[in-house]
Amino acid sequence: MRALASLVLLLSALAWASPGWMRWAAHDDEGFTRFVFELPVGTAYATERSGALVRVTLGLSVKAPETLRPGDAAVERVELQPSAEGAEVRLYLRPGATAKKPFVLEGPEGRFRLVIDVLQPEAGRAAPPPKPKPPAPVVVIDPGHGGPDPGTVGYVKEKVVTLDIALRVKKILEARGIEVVLTRDGDYDLAPKSVKDFDERKLLDLNQRAKMTNGNRNLFVSIHVNSAERPARGIEVYYLGKTLDPRTLALAIAENGGGELGEKLTQKAESTAEAALADLIAQGNLQFSARLADDILEQLIARTGTKNRGVHSAPFYVLRYARIPAVLVEVGFANHPTEGRLLARADYRQKLAEGIAAGILEMLGNGAYAAAGR
Repeated sequence: MRALASLVLLLSALAWASPGWMRWAAHDDEGFTRFVFELPVGTAYATERSGALVRVTLGLSVKAPETLRPGDAAVERVELQPSAEGAEVRLYLRPGATAKKPFVLEGPEGRFRLVIDVLQPEAGRAAPPPKPKPPAPVVVIDPGHGGPDPGTVGYVKEKVVTLDIALRVKKILEARGIEVVLTRDGDYDLAPKSVKDFDERKLLDLNQRAKMTNGNRNLFVSIHVNSAERPARGIEVYYLGKTLDPRTLALAIAENGGGELGEKLTQKAESTAEAALADLIAQGNLQFSARLADDILEQLIARTGTKNRGVHSAPFYVLRYARIPAVLVEVGFANHPTEGRLLARADYRQKLAEGIAAGILEMLGNGAYAAAGR
């Protein structure tokens, strides 16, 4: 707070009988002028407001009257006058100015301070500085697979569907002021081009995706397409954890690269999930992840009307490094004759994108934004 005008009057210079002083400062940036009277302890005083005049009667004498002009937006002039009690200070307020109730502060030893604030008229007050905008939430959207890894193939290719949905989610969220980071925005994986071995590429790719959950991010959503040996349809959402369900375990192994690599990475993800049981912060994060999964699944089912296959925990490697709410969404089955064809349609993918985005927005509105450390 900067004082735009400040004047100190030594009462002795005005022939007051006792040592004391008065000063004022106009704080235009906050819309008021403050008057401070520092007086010896025991000095009698009284204040009275009558229209645009504020009288301050003090038990100190003054020999001659004097008129002072602060020259600010709240007070037109100040007069010092002798009175029967000692002295009277008159504050003549400008039209629309308002004097607040006086209050007393402790002063130096043997003294106290009488304070009167006069609010400037509304038109004369400086507009308060705008409040800083909070940083936008940052959401990481991970379109599964890409490049040499097509993912599951049926009536559609998984890598094509996941990227298309991710781009649609990004557009929806950015329109709501959410910052979106895509792990990929084209048909490629995240492994170096020099690496030719598929398993090695898959490991490097998943590591890069998993590490993108770190940093100044709030939520992580990985998008995938399901498949099954027997006809199956519907949407299911996963968060990191262990599982005893053979089908879920097989799905995790497949999404983690399949074969020996998939089994190896699944074991690593299981170890991470087990370690989280002893970590209170990680436990809280898993609870938020489960809630994010619930929110997204509810919104997806509401928009598509497809089968609700539930929320489950599973050792997906892409979720193992997450210190923020993180889920993996299986948006449908590529090899189901009806659902596979739906996944090929732009209007159905738009419904899926809207459902995922709505679940994310619901989660951010329910407090995960703050909980994630933004």
